[in-house]
Amino acid sequence: MIKALFFDIDGTLVSFKTHEIPLPTIEALTAAKAKGIHIFISTGRPPVIINNLSALQEKNLIDGYITMNGAYCFVEDTVVYKSPIPTAEVDILTAFCHNRNIPCILVEENDIYVNQPDEIVEEIFHRQLKVDPIGARPYIGNHSGREIYQLTPFINAEEEQALLPTLPNCEMGRWHPAFVD
Repeated sequence: MIKALFFDIDGTLVSFKTHEIPLPTIEALTAAKAKGIHIFISTGRPPVIINNLSALQEKNLIDGYITMNGAYCFVEDTVVYKSPIPTAEVDILTAFCHNRNIPCILVEENDIYVNQPDEIVEEIFHRQLKVDPIGARPYIGNHSGREIYQLTPFINAEEEQALLPTLPNCEMGRWHPAFVD
């Protein structure tokens, strides 16, 4: 017996072409929910940029969320799991990016911002994800007291190879390079 369904957002529930959830998908999820099946969103997006599920949210079809590649999970307003990236690793990665003037996206529980934003960041967030402008913040050298759940440095493969030895506990799903060549 199926008890739960898990869905990604971009390209799965939400069309890349229309940026909307097709009506047959909404109807199928409504029917599943009526049968007592729980519906969860499983996405790399942080909660602050989940901006395209209102058709499901308005019908109370979503039971919970696995966000930021599993680093932050919640049901309604209750956080059921969270795992921030170790502060030392955040500091190493952001210093690496700062010293090379590389854009780096940092995601906290309720905030997302960019150090050294550029046109690639603009393309991804504004044009592809249809997200309102995200904050640009100056480089912060010490992230003590800040819980960072996801990092995206805009690095190329060579830069990644230089960076990896400095992050022995790196989990690629937690920080992921947006490869640029």
